[in-house]
Amino acid sequence: MKVKTITCPNCGHANNFLAEECSQCGIHFSRYYEELEKAEALRRPIEEQEKAEALRREQEEKERREAEARRREEEEKAEALRREQEEQARLEAEARQREEEERQRLEEERRRQEEEEQRLEEERRREAQKRADILRRQKEELEKAEALKRQQEEEEQAEALRRQQEEEEKAEAERRQREEEEKAEALKREEEERERLEAEALQREEEERQRLEEERRQKEEEEAEARRREQEEQERLDAEAQQREAEEQQRIAEEHLRAEEEPPDLEAKNETAPDEIPEIEIEELDSAAIDEQAGAFDFIEYPPEPPLPSDPPAADGPVESPPGDYRPAASLEARLRHYEGRMIGLTYGDPAEIQNVKLMAISSDHFQVFYPISRHVVSFAYGVIVSITENAEGLSAVGPDISPVFPVVVELPRPFFHNL
Repeated sequence: MKVKTITCPNCGHANNFLAEECSQCGIHFSRYYEELEKAEALRRPIEEQEKAEALRREQEEKERREAEARRREEEEKAEALRREQEEQARLEAEARQREEEERQRLEEERRRQEEEEQRLEEERRREAQKRADILRRQKEELEKAEALKRQQEEEEQAEALRRQQEEEEKAEAERRQREEEEKAEALKREEEERERLEAEALQREEEERQRLEEERRQKEEEEAEARRREQEEQERLDAEAQQREAEEQQRIAEEHLRAEEEPPDLEAKNETAPDEIPEIEIEELDSAAIDEQAGAFDFIEYPPEPPLPSDPPAADGPVESPPGDYRPAASLEARLRHYEGRMIGLTYGDPAEIQNVKLMAISSDHFQVFYPISRHVVSFAYGVIVSITENAEGLSAVGPDISPVFPVVVELPRPFFHNL
Protein backbone atom coordinates (compact mmCIF):
# COMPACT_ATOMS: atom_id res chain seq x y z
CA MET A 1 0.00 0.00 0.00
CA LYS A 2 1.27 3.46 -0.88
CA VAL A 3 0.45 6.00 1.86
CA LYS A 4 -0.04 9.58 0.63
CA THR A 5 2.15 11.71 2.88
CA ILE A 6 4.41 14.73 2.57
CA THR A 7 7.66 15.00 4.52
CA CYS A 8 8.41 18.27 6.27
CA PRO A 9 11.64 19.79 4.81
CA ASN A 10 12.46 21.26 8.30
CA CYS A 11 11.87 18.47 10.83
CA GLY A 12 11.28 15.44 8.57
CA HIS A 13 7.85 14.71 10.04
CA ALA A 14 5.40 12.83 7.73
CA ASN A 15 2.29 14.97 7.40
CA ASN A 16 -1.06 14.42 5.68
CA PHE A 17 -0.72 15.09 1.97
CA LEU A 18 -3.51 17.72 2.20
CA ALA A 19 -1.77 19.67 4.98
CA GLU A 20 -0.53 23.17 4.19
CA GLU A 21 1.82 23.32 7.19
CA CYS A 22 3.75 20.82 9.32
CA SER A 23 1.75 19.49 12.26
CA GLN A 24 4.96 19.15 14.32
CA CYS A 25 7.02 22.31 13.67
CA GLY A 26 4.30 24.46 12.05
CA ILE A 27 6.21 25.70 8.98
CA HIS A 28 4.37 26.27 5.68
CA PHE A 29 5.18 24.05 2.70
CA SER A 30 4.90 26.85 0.11
CA ARG A 31 8.64 27.56 0.43
CA TYR A 32 9.38 23.89 -0.16
CA TYR A 33 7.14 23.89 -3.24
CA GLU A 34 8.91 26.99 -4.61
CA GLU A 35 12.26 25.20 -4.34
CA LEU A 36 10.83 22.23 -6.27
CA GLU A 37 9.49 24.57 -8.95
CA LYS A 38 12.90 26.26 -9.24
CA ALA A 39 14.58 22.86 -9.59
CA GLU A 40 12.03 21.91 -12.28
CA ALA A 41 12.67 25.23 -14.08
CA LEU A 42 16.44 24.51 -14.05
CA ARG A 43 15.89 20.95 -15.26
CA ARG A 44 13.78 21.90 -18.31
CA PRO A 45 16.51 23.98 -20.11
CA ILE A 46 19.00 21.15 -19.54
CA GLU A 47 16.61 18.61 -21.11
CA GLU A 48 15.91 20.98 -24.02
CA GLN A 49 19.66 21.50 -24.52
CA GLU A 50 20.21 17.72 -24.51
CA LYS A 51 17.42 17.25 -27.06
CA ALA A 52 18.92 20.02 -29.26
CA GLU A 53 22.36 18.41 -28.98
CA ALA A 54 20.94 14.99 -29.95
CA LEU A 55 19.13 16.60 -32.92
CA ARG A 56 22.36 18.38 -33.96
CA ARG A 57 24.35 15.12 -33.81
CA GLU A 58 21.69 13.38 -35.85
CA GLN A 59 21.78 16.22 -38.46
CA GLU A 60 25.60 16.06 -38.62
CA GLU A 61 25.48 12.28 -39.13
CA LYS A 62 22.92 12.74 -41.91
CA GLU A 63 25.08 15.42 -43.60
CA ARG A 64 28.15 13.17 -43.30
CA ARG A 65 26.30 10.28 -44.99
CA GLU A 66 25.11 12.60 -47.78
CA ALA A 67 28.66 13.98 -48.28
CA GLU A 68 30.01 10.41 -48.43
CA ALA A 69 27.38 9.49 -51.03
CA ARG A 70 28.22 12.58 -53.12
CA ARG A 71 31.95 11.80 -52.89
CA ARG A 72 31.41 8.22 -54.09
CA GLU A 73 29.24 9.48 -56.95
CA GLU A 74 31.91 12.03 -58.00
CA GLU A 75 34.59 9.33 -57.88
CA GLU A 76 32.49 7.07 -60.11
CA LYS A 77 31.92 9.93 -62.57
CA ALA A 78 35.67 10.75 -62.59
CA GLU A 79 36.53 7.08 -63.19
CA ALA A 80 34.04 6.88 -66.08
CA LEU A 81 35.46 10.11 -67.59
CA ARG A 82 39.03 8.78 -67.26
CA ARG A 83 38.08 5.54 -69.03
CA GLU A 84 36.36 7.49 -71.79
CA GLN A 85 39.46 9.70 -72.23
CA GLU A 86 41.73 6.64 -72.37
CA GLU A 87 39.47 5.05 -74.99
CA GLN A 88 39.49 8.31 -76.99
CA ALA A 89 43.28 8.51 -76.82
CA ARG A 90 43.56 4.89 -77.97
CA LEU A 91 41.28 5.54 -80.91
CA GLU A 92 43.27 8.65 -81.88
CA ALA A 93 46.54 6.69 -81.67
CA GLU A 94 45.12 3.98 -83.91
CA ALA A 95 43.93 6.62 -86.40
CA ARG A 96 47.38 8.25 -86.44
CA GLN A 97 48.98 4.85 -86.97
CA ARG A 98 46.67 4.10 -89.88
CA GLU A 99 47.41 7.53 -91.39
CA GLU A 100 51.15 6.91 -91.09
CA GLU A 101 50.81 3.52 -92.77
CA GLU A 102 48.75 5.08 -95.57
CA ARG A 103 51.33 7.83 -96.00
CA GLN A 104 54.11 5.24 -96.26
CA ARG A 105 52.07 3.23 -98.77
CA LEU A 106 51.48 6.33 -100.90
CA GLU A 107 55.17 7.23 -100.69
CA GLU A 108 56.06 3.73 -101.87
CA GLU A 109 53.64 4.01 -104.76
CA ARG A 110 55.05 7.42 -105.71
CA ARG A 111 58.60 6.00 -105.64
CA ARG A 112 57.54 3.06 -107.83
CA GLN A 113 55.83 5.48 -110.21
CA GLU A 114 58.99 7.59 -110.46
CA GLU A 115 61.03 4.46 -111.16
CA GLU A 116 58.51 3.50 -113.82
CA GLU A 117 58.78 6.95 -115.36
CA GLN A 118 62.57 6.74 -115.33
CA ARG A 119 62.36 3.33 -116.96
CA LEU A 120 60.02 4.67 -119.60
CA GLU A 121 62.32 7.67 -120.14
CA GLU A 122 65.26 5.37 -120.56
CA GLU A 123 63.32 3.29 -123.03
CA ARG A 124 62.33 6.41 -124.91
CA ARG A 125 65.94 7.55 -124.96
CA ARG A 126 67.05 4.20 -126.38
CA GLU A 127 64.25 4.31 -128.94
CA ALA A 128 65.23 7.87 -129.85
CA GLN A 129 68.81 6.79 -130.26
CA LYS A 130 67.61 3.90 -132.37
CA ARG A 131 65.43 6.18 -134.41
CA ALA A 132 68.40 8.56 -134.89
CA ASP A 133 70.43 5.69 -136.17
CA ILE A 134 67.61 4.69 -138.45
CA LEU A 135 67.29 8.32 -139.55
CA ARG A 136 70.92 8.49 -140.23
CA ARG A 137 70.72 5.29 -142.22
CA GLN A 138 67.39 6.03 -143.80
CA LYS A 139 67.02 9.78 -144.00
CA GLU A 140 64.61 9.62 -146.83
CA GLU A 141 62.31 7.12 -145.15
CA LEU A 142 62.39 9.09 -141.95
CA GLU A 143 61.58 12.35 -143.63
CA LYS A 144 58.52 10.74 -145.21
CA ALA A 145 57.42 9.05 -142.01
CA GLU A 146 58.53 11.79 -139.58
CA ALA A 147 55.25 13.59 -139.53
CA LEU A 148 53.34 10.38 -138.94
CA LYS A 149 55.83 9.26 -136.32
CA ARG A 150 55.64 12.54 -134.43
CA GLN A 151 51.87 12.29 -134.56
CA GLN A 152 52.02 8.73 -133.24
CA GLU A 153 54.48 9.76 -130.52
CA GLU A 154 52.25 12.65 -129.47
CA GLU A 155 49.27 10.31 -129.33
CA GLU A 156 51.26 7.79 -127.32
CA GLN A 157 52.46 10.51 -124.95
CA ALA A 158 48.95 11.81 -124.62
CA GLU A 159 47.67 8.30 -123.95
CA ALA A 160 50.45 7.68 -121.44
CA LEU A 161 49.69 10.97 -119.69
CA ARG A 162 46.01 10.13 -119.74
CA ARG A 163 46.66 6.67 -118.30
CA GLN A 164 48.99 8.18 -115.70
CA GLN A 165 46.40 10.76 -114.70
CA GLU A 166 43.70 8.10 -114.55
CA GLU A 167 45.90 5.93 -112.34
CA GLU A 168 46.69 8.88 -110.09
CA GLU A 169 43.04 9.87 -109.88
CA LYS A 170 42.09 6.26 -109.22
CA ALA A 171 44.74 5.98 -106.50
CA GLU A 172 43.63 9.29 -104.98
CA ALA A 173 39.97 8.18 -105.08
CA GLU A 174 40.87 4.88 -103.45
CA ARG A 175 42.88 6.68 -100.80
CA ARG A 176 40.03 9.11 -100.07
CA GLN A 177 37.56 6.21 -99.98
CA ARG A 178 39.77 4.29 -97.55
CA GLU A 179 40.17 7.37 -95.35
CA GLU A 180 36.41 7.95 -95.36
CA GLU A 181 35.78 4.29 -94.56
CA GLU A 182 38.33 4.40 -91.76
CA LYS A 183 36.84 7.61 -90.41
CA ALA A 184 33.33 6.14 -90.64
CA GLU A 185 34.55 2.96 -88.89
CA ALA A 186 36.21 5.04 -86.16
CA LEU A 187 33.06 7.14 -85.69
CA LYS A 188 30.97 3.96 -85.62
CA ARG A 189 33.20 2.40 -82.96
CA GLU A 190 33.15 5.64 -80.96
CA GLU A 191 29.34 5.78 -81.17
CA GLU A 192 29.06 2.12 -80.15
CA GLU A 193 31.40 2.71 -77.22
CA ARG A 194 29.42 5.77 -76.13
CA GLU A 195 26.14 3.84 -76.40
CA ARG A 196 27.67 1.00 -74.40
CA LEU A 197 28.80 3.40 -71.66
CA GLU A 198 25.37 5.04 -71.60
CA ALA A 199 23.69 1.62 -71.41
CA GLU A 200 25.97 0.60 -68.54
CA ALA A 201 25.22 3.87 -66.73
CA LEU A 202 21.47 3.37 -67.24
CA GLN A 203 21.78 -0.21 -66.03
CA ARG A 204 23.64 0.90 -62.90
CA GLU A 205 21.01 3.57 -62.23
CA GLU A 206 18.23 1.03 -62.69
CA GLU A 207 19.97 -1.44 -60.36
CA GLU A 208 20.46 1.29 -57.75
CA ARG A 209 16.79 2.31 -58.06
CA GLN A 210 15.68 -1.31 -57.69
CA ARG A 211 17.93 -1.73 -54.67
CA LEU A 212 16.52 1.40 -53.01
CA GLU A 213 12.98 0.27 -53.87
CA GLU A 214 13.69 -3.16 -52.37
CA GLU A 215 15.12 -1.59 -49.20
CA ARG A 216 12.08 0.68 -48.90
CA ARG A 217 9.72 -2.24 -49.43
CA GLN A 218 11.57 -4.34 -46.83
CA LYS A 219 11.46 -1.44 -44.38
CA GLU A 220 7.69 -1.01 -44.93
CA GLU A 221 7.17 -4.75 -44.47
CA GLU A 222 9.21 -4.70 -41.25
CA GLU A 223 7.24 -1.72 -39.95
CA ALA A 224 3.95 -3.41 -40.87
CA GLU A 225 5.12 -6.61 -39.18
CA ALA A 226 6.16 -4.65 -36.06
CA ARG A 227 2.77 -2.90 -35.95
CA ARG A 228 1.01 -6.22 -36.42
CA ARG A 229 3.02 -7.82 -33.61
CA GLU A 230 2.41 -4.85 -31.36
CA GLN A 231 -1.31 -5.01 -32.10
CA GLU A 232 -1.36 -8.78 -31.47
CA GLU A 233 0.57 -8.30 -28.22
CA GLN A 234 -1.87 -5.56 -27.12
CA GLU A 235 -4.85 -7.78 -28.00
CA ARG A 236 -3.26 -10.66 -26.11
CA LEU A 237 -2.65 -8.47 -23.04
CA ASP A 238 -6.24 -7.13 -23.22
CA ALA A 239 -7.58 -10.67 -23.53
CA GLU A 240 -5.44 -11.84 -20.57
CA ALA A 241 -6.58 -8.85 -18.50
CA GLN A 242 -10.23 -9.58 -19.32
CA GLN A 243 -9.70 -13.25 -18.54
CA ARG A 244 -8.03 -12.43 -15.19
CA GLU A 245 -10.85 -10.00 -14.35
CA ALA A 246 -13.45 -12.63 -15.22
CA GLU A 247 -11.58 -15.26 -13.16
CA GLU A 248 -11.30 -12.83 -10.23
CA GLN A 249 -15.04 -12.05 -10.39
CA GLN A 250 -15.84 -15.75 -10.64
CA ARG A 251 -13.54 -16.49 -7.66
CA ILE A 252 -15.16 -13.71 -5.59
CA ALA A 253 -18.61 -15.04 -6.51
CA GLU A 254 -17.54 -18.59 -5.53
CA GLU A 255 -16.12 -17.32 -2.23
CA HIS A 256 -19.41 -15.50 -1.57
CA LEU A 257 -21.30 -18.70 -2.29
CA ARG A 258 -18.96 -20.72 -0.02
CA ALA A 259 -19.31 -18.08 2.71
CA GLU A 260 -23.09 -18.30 2.38
CA GLU A 261 -23.15 -22.10 2.32
CA GLU A 262 -20.54 -22.86 5.06
CA PRO A 263 -21.24 -21.84 8.70
CA PRO A 264 -18.76 -19.32 10.09
CA ASP A 265 -16.04 -20.60 12.41
CA LEU A 266 -16.59 -19.05 15.84
CA GLU A 267 -13.13 -20.02 17.01
CA ALA A 268 -11.30 -18.44 14.05
CA LYS A 269 -8.34 -16.36 15.04
CA ASN A 270 -7.78 -12.91 13.65
CA GLU A 271 -4.11 -12.79 14.45
CA THR A 272 -1.19 -14.22 12.50
CA ALA A 273 2.42 -14.80 13.31
CA PRO A 274 4.77 -11.86 12.82
CA ASP A 275 6.58 -13.72 10.10
CA GLU A 276 3.34 -14.07 8.11
CA ILE A 277 2.58 -10.32 7.96
CA PRO A 278 2.75 -9.37 4.27
CA GLU A 279 4.87 -6.51 3.14
CA ILE A 280 3.00 -3.27 2.42
CA GLU A 281 4.26 -0.88 -0.22
CA ILE A 282 4.18 2.75 0.87
CA GLU A 283 4.48 5.68 -1.50
CA GLU A 284 5.45 9.21 -0.48
CA LEU A 285 3.84 11.91 -2.59
CA ASP A 286 5.86 14.76 -4.04
CA SER A 287 4.60 18.33 -4.14
CA ALA A 288 3.43 18.07 -7.76
CA ALA A 289 1.20 15.10 -6.92
CA ILE A 290 -0.13 16.91 -3.85
CA ASP A 291 -0.97 20.05 -5.86
CA GLU A 292 -2.69 17.90 -8.47
CA GLN A 293 -4.64 15.66 -6.09
CA ALA A 294 -5.39 17.97 -3.14
CA GLY A 295 -9.10 18.56 -2.69
CA ALA A 296 -9.96 16.26 -5.58
CA PHE A 297 -12.22 13.82 -3.74
CA ASP A 298 -15.29 15.22 -5.52
CA PHE A 299 -13.67 14.39 -8.90
CA ILE A 300 -12.28 10.91 -8.16
CA GLU A 301 -13.06 8.29 -10.79
CA TYR A 302 -13.61 4.98 -8.99
CA PRO A 303 -13.60 1.55 -10.62
CA PRO A 304 -16.99 -0.08 -11.17
CA GLU A 305 -18.46 -1.64 -8.08
CA PRO A 306 -18.55 -5.45 -8.04
CA PRO A 307 -21.99 -7.04 -8.03
CA LEU A 308 -23.37 -7.58 -4.56
CA PRO A 309 -24.06 -11.20 -3.55
CA SER A 310 -27.62 -12.33 -3.14
CA ASP A 311 -29.16 -12.43 0.30
CA PRO A 312 -27.71 -15.41 2.20
CA PRO A 313 -30.10 -17.99 3.64
CA ALA A 314 -30.82 -18.01 7.30
CA ALA A 315 -28.38 -19.96 9.50
CA ASP A 316 -28.39 -21.17 13.09
CA GLY A 317 -24.93 -19.80 13.98
CA PRO A 318 -23.69 -16.20 14.20
CA VAL A 319 -24.42 -14.20 11.11
CA GLU A 320 -23.14 -10.94 9.68
CA SER A 321 -24.59 -7.90 11.33
CA PRO A 322 -26.25 -5.23 9.19
CA PRO A 323 -24.75 -1.67 9.10
CA GLY A 324 -25.37 0.14 12.39
CA ASP A 325 -25.62 -3.13 14.32
CA TYR A 326 -22.41 -3.43 16.36
CA ARG A 327 -23.03 -6.78 18.01
CA PRO A 328 -20.05 -9.20 17.90
CA ALA A 329 -19.49 -10.56 14.38
CA ALA A 330 -18.37 -14.08 13.55
CA SER A 331 -15.10 -12.86 11.91
CA LEU A 332 -13.32 -9.81 10.56
CA GLU A 333 -14.62 -10.83 7.14
CA ALA A 334 -18.19 -10.63 8.47
CA ARG A 335 -17.43 -7.29 10.14
CA LEU A 336 -16.09 -5.71 6.93
CA ARG A 337 -18.64 -7.37 4.59
CA HIS A 338 -21.19 -4.58 5.19
CA TYR A 339 -18.73 -1.92 3.92
CA GLU A 340 -17.85 -3.65 0.66
CA GLY A 341 -18.02 -1.15 -2.23
CA ARG A 342 -18.02 1.87 0.14
CA MET A 343 -15.40 4.45 1.14
CA ILE A 344 -13.64 3.61 4.43
CA GLY A 345 -10.69 5.00 6.41
CA LEU A 346 -7.26 3.40 6.68
CA THR A 347 -4.63 4.47 9.26
CA TYR A 348 -1.21 3.35 10.52
CA GLY A 349 -1.97 4.26 14.13
CA ASP A 350 -1.68 8.04 13.81
CA PRO A 351 -5.15 9.52 14.52
CA ALA A 352 -4.19 12.62 12.47
CA GLU A 353 -3.58 10.53 9.35
CA ILE A 354 -6.49 8.59 7.87
CA GLN A 355 -6.36 7.51 4.22
CA ASN A 356 -9.58 7.69 2.20
CA VAL A 357 -9.87 4.35 0.31
CA LYS A 358 -12.60 2.25 -1.26
CA LEU A 359 -13.20 -1.30 0.00
CA MET A 360 -13.23 -3.22 -3.28
CA ALA A 361 -13.70 -6.89 -2.36
CA ILE A 362 -13.87 -9.20 0.66
CA SER A 363 -12.59 -12.80 0.64
CA SER A 364 -12.01 -15.45 3.27
CA ASP A 365 -8.35 -14.55 3.92
CA HIS A 366 -7.82 -10.98 2.68
CA PHE A 367 -9.56 -7.81 1.53
CA GLN A 368 -8.80 -5.36 -1.30
CA VAL A 369 -8.85 -1.55 -1.19
CA PHE A 370 -8.57 1.04 -3.96
CA TYR A 371 -6.61 4.31 -3.53
CA PRO A 372 -8.48 6.90 -5.64
CA ILE A 373 -5.53 9.34 -5.91
CA SER A 374 -2.75 6.93 -6.87
CA ARG A 375 -5.27 4.46 -8.43
CA HIS A 376 -3.51 1.52 -6.72
CA VAL A 377 -5.39 -1.65 -5.70
CA VAL A 378 -3.79 -3.22 -2.55
CA SER A 379 -4.66 -6.49 -0.80
CA PHE A 380 -4.30 -6.94 3.01
CA ALA A 381 -4.49 -10.14 5.03
CA TYR A 382 -6.81 -10.11 8.02
CA GLY A 383 -3.85 -11.04 10.25
CA VAL A 384 -2.25 -7.59 9.87
CA ILE A 385 -5.33 -5.71 11.16
CA VAL A 386 -4.65 -4.06 14.56
CA SER A 387 -8.18 -2.78 15.13
CA ILE A 388 -11.46 -1.87 13.42
CA THR A 389 -13.27 1.22 14.75
CA GLU A 390 -16.92 1.84 13.84
CA ASN A 391 -19.25 4.70 14.67
CA ALA A 392 -22.78 5.26 13.43
CA GLU A 393 -22.18 9.04 13.30
CA GLY A 394 -18.85 8.65 11.45
CA LEU A 395 -15.15 9.00 12.28
CA SER A 396 -12.68 11.67 11.17
CA ALA A 397 -8.99 12.43 11.65
CA VAL A 398 -7.95 14.05 14.91
CA GLY A 399 -6.19 17.40 14.37
CA PRO A 400 -6.47 20.67 12.42
CA ASP A 401 -6.56 18.99 9.01
CA ILE A 402 -9.91 18.76 7.28
CA SER A 403 -10.64 15.10 6.67
CA PRO A 404 -13.66 13.17 5.33
CA VAL A 405 -15.94 11.34 7.76
CA PHE A 406 -15.71 7.53 7.58
CA PRO A 407 -18.20 4.93 8.85
CA VAL A 408 -15.32 2.62 9.80
CA VAL A 409 -11.55 3.05 10.24
CA VAL A 410 -9.19 0.06 9.89
CA GLU A 411 -5.85 0.35 11.71
CA LEU A 412 -2.79 -1.45 10.30
CA PRO A 413 0.77 -1.68 11.69
CA ARG A 414 3.28 0.72 10.22
CA PRO A 415 5.74 -1.33 8.08
CA PHE A 416 9.45 -1.06 8.84
CA PHE A 417 10.20 0.47 5.43
CA HIS A 418 7.65 3.29 5.79
CA ASN A 419 9.24 6.74 5.32
CA LEU A 420 8.83 8.74 8.48
